[in-house]
Amino acid sequence: MGESTGRIDFYAMAAPFYDFLTAPFLKASRRGIVRAAKAQQCWRILDVACGTGELARMLAKAGIEVNGVDLSPAMLAVARRKSPPTVAYFRGNAENLPFESACFDCVTISLALHEMPHKMSIGAAGEILRVLSPGGKLVVFDYASLHNRGSAVGLALMGLVEKIAGGEHFRNFVRFTRNGGIEQFLEPFQLKTINSRLSFMGALQVVTMEKLR
Repeated sequence: MGESTGRIDFYAMAAPFYDFLTAPFLKASRRGIVRAAKAQQCWRILDVACGTGELARMLAKAGIEVNGVDLSPAMLAVARRKSPPTVAYFRGNAENLPFESACFDCVTISLALHEMPHKMSIGAAGEILRVLSPGGKLVVFDYASLHNRGSAVGLALMGLVEKIAGGEHFRNFVRFTRNGGIEQFLEPFQLKTINSRLSFMGALQVVTMEKLR
C-alpha cells in the first residue's frame, strides 16, 4: 500500500475512505495475522506498507510493539490519527527501509508485494529479510495462486478491485497470480514455511515463515 511514488496522489484521495471500503473484506485475515504473530511469540513487529495502520492498531491492542512504514503521507496521517501513541510510524520505501539490519523479530506485509513491478517486489523482499533477525518470523498476506474453481472466482472478483487502482496495478496483479501467488514468489528466499491459511474462496493467503539465516 502506497509503495510507488506514482500512486501517492491516488492514496491521497483514497486515504479518508480506505478503511470504510476495505475493512469488511480484510478484517478476518488481519485477525489471522494477529493470531499468527502471537502464536510465534513475536513482540517487536515491523508492519511494511502499513497503509492506514489498521493492522498495526490491532497488533498493538494485542500487546505487541509495532512500527509501521509506508510511502504515502496521506495514509500515514490516517494511521497516526487512529492509532495509540505506542505505535511509531515512519515514511519510507519498502525497497530501502529506514532501519538497521536484524532489528525486528517479526515483519508483516499485507497486499503490497503483488502491486509492485517484479524487480521492485524482489528488492522489497530483500529489504524485509535484511531487517528481520535470524530465526525471525515473516507473516505475509497477499494473493494465492489460481488452484481451483473457488480461487478463480475469488481472484476474478478481486481483479475488479485491482482494475480500479489502475492499469499498471492490474497488470502486476495478473502477473503475480499467474506466476503462482505469494508462496511461489517467496520460494527462492531463505525461508521455511510454518503455517499457511487461505481465505476469500482461496484467493487470499496468510503465510507465516521463518528466516533461516
